Amino acid sequence: MIFASRSLIFRSLALAGLALIFSACTDSGSGGGGTTPTAQTSVSISGTVSGTRIVAVDGNDQILTEDDTAGGTANAQGQFTWSLANLPVGNNLRLFFITGGNIYPLYFGTPSSNVFAVNAPGSIDLGHVATAGNQATPQIPPVGVNSGPPNATVPPSITPILTIGSPANNATLPNGSVTVTFAIQNFTIGTVNQPHLHFYLDSDPVPYHFYSGAPGQIIYQGVAAANAQWQSDTQTQFTALPVGTHQVRLVLANVSDVELTNSEATKTIAFSVAVQSGNPPTVVISSPAQNAAVPVGPVTVSFTTQFFTIGAPGQHHLHFYLDADTIPYNFYSGTGINSDNGVRYNGVHTHFVHWKSATSFDIFGLPSGPHTVRLVLTDQNHNELANSEATETLNFSVSQPPTGDLQLQSPPVISGLNFPVGMALASDGRVFFNERLTGKIRIINPQWQLVPTEFCQISVSTNGEQGLLGLTLDSAFAQNHFVYVYYTAPGATKNRVVRYTESSGSCTNETPILDDLPVSANHNGGIIQFGPDGKLYVIIGDVQNTANSQSLASLAGKILRVNPDGSAPSDNPFIANANQNAKKVFSLGHRNSYGFTFHQHTGHLWETENGPGDNDEINRAIAGGNYGWPTVGGIAGNPNFRDPILAYTPTIAPTGIISIPENSTVYPVAYRNNLLFVDFNGGKIRRVVLSGADLTQLGSSSVAYNGGNGFLLSLMLGADGLAQAMAMSGGRGGFSGMQMMGMGAMPMGGGMPDMNAMMAQAMAMSGGRGGFSGMQMQQAPKEEGVIYLCVTDVQITDRKMGKPLGMPGTVADRKGDSPLPKVQQMRMVGHVRQKDLDIPEATPIIQEKISTGIAGLF
Repeated sequence: MIFASRSLIFRSLALAGLALIFSACTDSGSGGGGTTPTAQTSVSISGTVSGTRIVAVDGNDQILTEDDTAGGTANAQGQFTWSLANLPVGNNLRLFFITGGNIYPLYFGTPSSNVFAVNAPGSIDLGHVATAGNQATPQIPPVGVNSGPPNATVPPSITPILTIGSPANNATLPNGSVTVTFAIQNFTIGTVNQPHLHFYLDSDPVPYHFYSGAPGQIIYQGVAAANAQWQSDTQTQFTALPVGTHQVRLVLANVSDVELTNSEATKTIAFSVAVQSGNPPTVVISSPAQNAAVPVGPVTVSFTTQFFTIGAPGQHHLHFYLDADTIPYNFYSGTGINSDNGVRYNGVHTHFVHWKSATSFDIFGLPSGPHTVRLVLTDQNHNELANSEATETLNFSVSQPPTGDLQLQSPPVISGLNFPVGMALASDGRVFFNERLTGKIRIINPQWQLVPTEFCQISVSTNGEQGLLGLTLDSAFAQNHFVYVYYTAPGATKNRVVRYTESSGSCTNETPILDDLPVSANHNGGIIQFGPDGKLYVIIGDVQNTANSQSLASLAGKILRVNPDGSAPSDNPFIANANQNAKKVFSLGHRNSYGFTFHQHTGHLWETENGPGDNDEINRAIAGGNYGWPTVGGIAGNPNFRDPILAYTPTIAPTGIISIPENSTVYPVAYRNNLLFVDFNGGKIRRVVLSGADLTQLGSSSVAYNGGNGFLLSLMLGADGLAQAMAMSGGRGGFSGMQMMGMGAMPMGGGMPDMNAMMAQAMAMSGGRGGFSGMQMQQAPKEEGVIYLCVTDVQITDRKMGKPLGMPGTVADRKGDSPLPKVQQMRMVGHVRQKDLDIPEATPIIQEKISTGIAGLF
């Protein structure tokens, strides 16, 4: 179109020149011979510019002539020569420099004006013309001109104009692909880094970038768009739009990706996509099969859609519901969607369900038993489609796992808790724990009763993984009553470590220990503990900026080691560093962690670490150690970094970790000095056998508890020496249940469990989504046909009663009557079913007694 205008201008000028020639010849003929030189009646204006289109218009805003430097050759300074010829003398002119989609009128003189008339024919050199600040400025102001009053309007003849050709506004289209056709004037859509077109789909605030040239392409969030295809320089096609109303907004953008502001550069169209007979939007679950029994662990739900495209937030997507929960998970797909943002629950990332692919998601920690998943196709405004094909329901069950070495004991129940995270055991037998979402610290008394009044109420931010994240008791708690907590401050402006003083079951004297710690929606860390050296250790995640982990100037992505008052110990590995943050760093190169512990025998710090989508790690953290994130992950063999002792791909989300004491009397000998840690995704507890003279090497690893009870989160050694585990049943992102359970050793042979400890009390919550009501105590019913035996050689001891059941060489029942004949070398540990008893050394009388009456012992 521009070239057409230019050719018309040149043609008209050529005809004018021809007329002058004819006129001169006529004059010459009538004058009796000879010629008269043609008088110059026009002016040319020239200069240099850094790449642009130059247009001259007259007083009626009509284009007189133009030049375009595209395709020209720049000089050494990167400037292009331009020239506008045959401009009229004595008439008002305006010059416009159009570059990158922006229009810059030429202004000069004092007072400054953009309207001028040339007094005499000839040529004018403006030198280099700079385009900035919404105007063009000549290096050499023109002379021999008269300036007129300035005119700030942009002539319609050069204004970039965008129009939409199809579909018609408010049209109703069949479901399937939708093609949008447009036209432009006074603007050229180029390739990447040139003027181009933006368009927006529905309420998505992220623009698609439309480019012409070789090749034509559409880019969304830095990569080729998945649901929009380039058709031609003036046409794009959406491959599939869901049924419902839609809106597309097109905007011209300059070379700097800034959208033009004139109204003609933006156009919006609305239309509807209706169900076409035989093509309803459809979702179909492909796995698991209907009514399938699946093993404990992550459950992958896969599906397909037809005549429907799942998009990013603000676009059409998928809802799914788990069991009886009425709050949907939002499932997204498309460019930029991954396991961190592909599934949202109440607007935030959830650890209970992860996006796996564009057509699948993983559900973690489902307890054994029946479950239901319901999928529903949804429009951009979260309105669920009403046609029956847009909903699919799956029923399945999670199988009971095989029995492992460790078993969760049946506990009494305490309700009324909300997302408990960490636990700390006081020397007087009380257990302190923190609720992440409510900001409450609560206490369980030594009788395993929940104290009704909270110990402390802290105001916290709970976006993403924020909240009241960790607590620990001072090494000298019995003397100073100090309680340390890690939490996200309101407004999510910072994380903090503060200290409280316990007084009569309440918190007093808040004292900041570490303030202004890095914060983000995710990867905040938050676990704190005192080490055997009396120093406070604090884990902080990379706060979603991977560069933090390798920078000693940042506390993020680190394990910190500080004195109880928050100062840096003089023997810290980076104490000589001038940076004040570096002085507090114990180790670096961490991504995010939900657990660490100090080995009961060696004092070594063992840490669990969550990888992105691979390489979950178990690390032994040492002073000054660099654990590689984000440069390496897992067992990389890079001498610049320390490898983990174990790495897991696919991920298992390890969280709480403890070590079993060397002198444990409640676990088998084989378990002593082992590590136990939580497999959050599978609801399991894994065991690590350490080897080597200093217990730093991997001997073996295995699953000690096979799950089936829902999510597990934290671990703690109780006063009785048994591991206590926070277990959330029916999690669903809002924790509909939680139990903290003692775990007893179940394998036959070796070690003697304490039956009283194995009957450890525990707590649980009922309700849903962080709204929990009521508190009750109840005794869990005994399992029919279950007995507990604790035997040393031939003496059966009633550990629950604290006295022997019979003298050495005899076996007696609980009441002490009916002594039985001597049993030679009978050994059993723990929890056995009556039907499973097999005592080949026992006499027939003992066999008979066991089969008929031993269940009455307890």
